Amino acid sequence: MKEKKSSKSIIVIIIVVVIVLFLGLFLLVMCSDDEEDYEEETYEEEAYDEEAYDEDRAGATELQTDSDSGLSAEKKGNIINGGKPYGDPNTSWTVLLYLCGTDLETEGGFASVNLEEIKDAKLNSNINFVIEAGGTKRWQTGGITNGKLSRLHVDDGGLVIDEKCPSASMGDPNTLKDFIKWGASEYPADRYALVLWDHGGGSLLGVCTDELYKDDCLSLKELESAVVNAEVPFELAGFDACLMSTLETAEALQGYAHYMVASEEIEPGTGWDYTAWLNYLSKNPGCTGQKLGASIVDSYMEKCESIDQEDMATLSVSDLTKLPALSAAFKAYSGELVLATQDASDLQAVVQGASQSESYGERSGQDGTYDMVDLGDLMNKTKGVITENPQNVIKALKDVIVYESHGRYRSKASGLAVFFPKMIDKDIYQAYEQITDNTAYLEFASILNDDWDAGYWDEQWQESYDEYNSDVTSSHEGFFDYLFGSGEEEEETPEESGTTGSGSSGGFIEGFFGGANNQSSVDLFQSLNPVKPGDEKLEFKQFLDDGNILNLKITSGKDLVKDVRFCLIFDEDGENMIYLGCDTDLNADYDKGEFSDNFRGTWITIGGEYVCAEVVDRTDDYDVYSIPAKVNGEETNIRAVYEYEKEAFRVLGTYDGADESGLSGRDIRPLKAGDKVEFIFYESNINDDDDTDPREFIMGEITWSDKTKMIDEELGDGTFYYMFEIEDIFGNVTDCDAVAMEIENGEISAYELED
Repeated sequence: MKEKKSSKSIIVIIIVVVIVLFLGLFLLVMCSDDEEDYEEETYEEEAYDEEAYDEDRAGATELQTDSDSGLSAEKKGNIINGGKPYGDPNTSWTVLLYLCGTDLETEGGFASVNLEEIKDAKLNSNINFVIEAGGTKRWQTGGITNGKLSRLHVDDGGLVIDEKCPSASMGDPNTLKDFIKWGASEYPADRYALVLWDHGGGSLLGVCTDELYKDDCLSLKELESAVVNAEVPFELAGFDACLMSTLETAEALQGYAHYMVASEEIEPGTGWDYTAWLNYLSKNPGCTGQKLGASIVDSYMEKCESIDQEDMATLSVSDLTKLPALSAAFKAYSGELVLATQDASDLQAVVQGASQSESYGERSGQDGTYDMVDLGDLMNKTKGVITENPQNVIKALKDVIVYESHGRYRSKASGLAVFFPKMIDKDIYQAYEQITDNTAYLEFASILNDDWDAGYWDEQWQESYDEYNSDVTSSHEGFFDYLFGSGEEEEETPEESGTTGSGSSGGFIEGFFGGANNQSSVDLFQSLNPVKPGDEKLEFKQFLDDGNILNLKITSGKDLVKDVRFCLIFDEDGENMIYLGCDTDLNADYDKGEFSDNFRGTWITIGGEYVCAEVVDRTDDYDVYSIPAKVNGEETNIRAVYEYEKEAFRVLGTYDGADESGLSGRDIRPLKAGDKVEFIFYESNINDDDDTDPREFIMGEITWSDKTKMIDEELGDGTFYYMFEIEDIFGNVTDCDAVAMEIENGEISAYELED
């Protein structure tokens, strides 16, 4: 029976809201049960063959590129390495390592660890390994001078200094360009490989931040400029860095690298196993970049397993000669995304699907997210409403990803991630605008950013159409093939492609225009009327039913709802309120707009101590939690998962999140026996001003052991405040009134607070 008592009144509600707003929680929605896994749509991972490929080098033809990359087609149209055919045992290689040490070397010596692995490799006389080292305050390897750029090569198990250059930022594209040109000139070879080593920040932030130059970082645009102007084609380009296996990264390299090796997720600080893959290359110098990449992947995963970090690990090999078809398919998918924004329920389905897709490098609390989601999982999670092109993207993705491996808690990893504007603001939008020419996707992002302007986008579509018309030498058959790209040199017949559509830009265009690629084609996008905040008012009611269960009913605007979650606050003494966390463990029916609490009087503990826990990622198989803590006196976050099948939690380790430059910290470090773990909470007083920040304090301490468990435990007697939060598809959050959940002798009674 609903009970109403006079209590802390509106002051408690204000305190709850202030705490939640301060933390800036950005959590993911409940995953639906009826979505298919990417793996069901795609390949089984092929076994790794230790024998070198016997393909003919003549098969490596000129790479295709996007004409609107900002770089001339003439420069982008370079061929992959010439020289000996695959399988020739006399093939020579030059491997160029761009070693930007940053704090990873200054504080952890991780670059030096990899240098020792390189020295331990048994390189044959055909393998040149050349290094440019810089970007860190203090080198822990002798012979490398702090404050300068050092160029070295490996000789008979030792490092030999070639030259020391004046200090320059490793986040400057000219620094990378000069190193590539110098390395290829001084150490010419039949084939070249480039490895960039450092922090990575995904598509938006790029790679290689130089701590000597105010964390200057190579953006993808700068990376592309460097490799293009260096004019050295690579059989393999790799990133021993976090979060760099993205569609946008691949597009930046496409045309100057045959294969790309990179990780969707964060990497351990110790990175790749250089001894293992360099030994493979020395024994198989005639191998393809694909086989070399597979060796890097396998040895990396084995190394991760040896240090108990395999569960969240990912690494893949992409064939960039196959990329144009994938880029074209994704552009066509983007066109459908824009059209879906005209209907609230369609847009809701897209945004919820993206939120349920596996995401990478999630940053907890107010730090937000890197906005990187798995490309294959995104297609599977949105194909219910974007019906025409997801299968085309998945098919093209299967062709691009020639080898990949992932851990158990990255089960949806397909090999490439893509930017999706989950938490977009103007700065994020502008950053993405610098690295893409995908007009439709940019418009979709502007709609989610609530920054859409009809006049501006009318001009953008018209400019694209006018550019198409002015290209009199274009071989494109129509505007949408030009705009979205075909990705194919020759058009397949319906019989060959197995489809009934008429072009790579997607059958949705056929449906609207009957194949006509003229001014009327662009008129559709110029007449777009997307859903906007305020089109329909979000209204709801909440009530306690006869069973004393808190219910939330969306009475208006349910198609605008992206996510419903709850926050839990502990009333310590009538004045001080302690934030326990935020979760999505509730009963939800998004179709009906009906939600109810699943509060059982329990909360998450580690080693018998309660923790402040927030869900930062959800998949069909597990939830990922972030828990603020101090470990041996250092502030960090504990990363943990809850597995649905096992109905159990598991602590993975600690993760520091982003550094001051915004780039992701490398590795989730397992906790070790004897580690001192103190749990961080946030507290506010009902007498605090509205703009007073919650106070951070320690509540609970344990010594970690192999027997330490993470479980739900009874909260015990006390008063707790339960509050639903509603997030709409544009990222706006509405806080519902808090309801008191009072526990006495194990019995829970709920009551509303009076104003």
